[in-house]
Amino acid sequence: MVRKATKRTKTASGATSMRDSPKEEDVSDQTSPQSEDNMPASNLQGAGRRRGRPSNPLKRSSESAQRDEESEAKKLKKLELLQAFDSLPHGVMLCLGTGEFGQLGLGENTTTRKKPALVTKDLEGKRIKKIVAGGMHTVCLTEDYQVYTFGCNDEGCLGRNITDDEEEFEPGLVGGALEGVRVVDISAGDSHTAALSDDGAVYLWGSFRDSHGKLGLVREYKIESAPTRLVSLNRPIVKIASGGDHVAMIADNGKVYTMGCSEQGQLGRIARYFSNRGGRRTAQVPGRESLRDKELCLHPNPIHLPRLNKTSPHARDVFCGIYSTYIVTTSGDVFACGLNNYHQLGMPNEEEDFFNPVHVPLLSDRPWKMFAGGMHHLILLDEKGDVYALGRGDYGMLGLDSNDNVNKPTKLPSLKNICRVGTGSTVSYAVDVSGEAYAWGMGTNLQLTTGEEDDELSPVAMSGKNLEDRAVLAVDGGGLHTVVLACDKSDFAKGGDS
Repeated sequence: MVRKATKRTKTASGATSMRDSPKEEDVSDQTSPQSEDNMPASNLQGAGRRRGRPSNPLKRSSESAQRDEESEAKKLKKLELLQAFDSLPHGVMLCLGTGEFGQLGLGENTTTRKKPALVTKDLEGKRIKKIVAGGMHTVCLTEDYQVYTFGCNDEGCLGRNITDDEEEFEPGLVGGALEGVRVVDISAGDSHTAALSDDGAVYLWGSFRDSHGKLGLVREYKIESAPTRLVSLNRPIVKIASGGDHVAMIADNGKVYTMGCSEQGQLGRIARYFSNRGGRRTAQVPGRESLRDKELCLHPNPIHLPRLNKTSPHARDVFCGIYSTYIVTTSGDVFACGLNNYHQLGMPNEEEDFFNPVHVPLLSDRPWKMFAGGMHHLILLDEKGDVYALGRGDYGMLGLDSNDNVNKPTKLPSLKNICRVGTGSTVSYAVDVSGEAYAWGMGTNLQLTTGEEDDELSPVAMSGKNLEDRAVLAVDGGGLHTVVLACDKSDFAKGGDS
């Protein structure tokens, strides 16, 4: 197959972009804490006491008890992650839209689908629990904790050895460092993929990009063509989320760690000057221990949320738009950072970028269940099952029957009893408790199931022969395609909407 020279001239994030970064090889995160196994013998000698001071048995007992408590807490977190994953309903995966780079998973001869088509091949008979759409690739997670990928692999985001272009067009199992690992969560961006294991470890593959081109993943300018464990994270992670070129992770202590591109402030921890490659010295210098190096973008570090009422916020959930990050705390407050050029952060300020997390009063007035961020818009789902939209209104992607921009959360009156929402770059989705799915926004890439290229300014019911006897569990969108997770209606009636 001849690859088109224009593959990356149209960005993975969508057909039309007001602020797209230009998009474009192999290693792992090597900055791990030094253990006694690799310390010099001189450092180990007398490690249990200080010269001239007797050891303190009470202190040692206290430290031992603390270690036991931490070990027990990790076991409980692992159990919680497994139980949450095992309780998810399972189904099959369907794809539609434009897939000239293999992101539909239907083989080289099928690069466009107006209606949802069943993805089979290596997924035949597999029970799929999670699906995500990257910019130009697709990822799914099966009931037996295995990750499958397909689509554009120019920067290694499939995480598997591709010997022939044809292999990109069909699902394939991701092995390597994931062999024997129980994966319970996945996320994907324009050119990267992330996986979370049941013991709180994060694995990444692919590459981040910025406006200068290839940024790298864990070392500057280098891609990861196979899963790489982030060994420098010193706490278990309980949730992961991906933007276009960044990753956000919640640790078990409620802190949010970020890594990736920071040009629009989406990492929430790097100053504007150091977020631009022309201003910073490097993304990461292995072995360098200066404060500045530690805070740079390819090394995961925590965001410091501002205190509210003299209390340090703890994250309950995290969501990402393509250029933004949203954090929901245990108290229900929302913090955000990143691109705000259409007020998609919920901040009325004229500032286009927020490089530090800010408290968002407009989003902190109700209990939210889920956020889904596109390129310049945000779809929100509250605990009552109502859907709200915010940000850029072009192509109808807010679902408010117009192309007007909106600077505060505005309710979509036609949607009721919604249990999930999703977005692509310029499209939006919702799934209700009965298994019906809805789509709206840009129709150019045939992502809406209408079969037409017309934009839809209000939600329309998703349809197709392969959905007639199935209930939809989740929908996600990439730059040019849509991915659907659905199950038989008979199975759904038994509790598939949980």
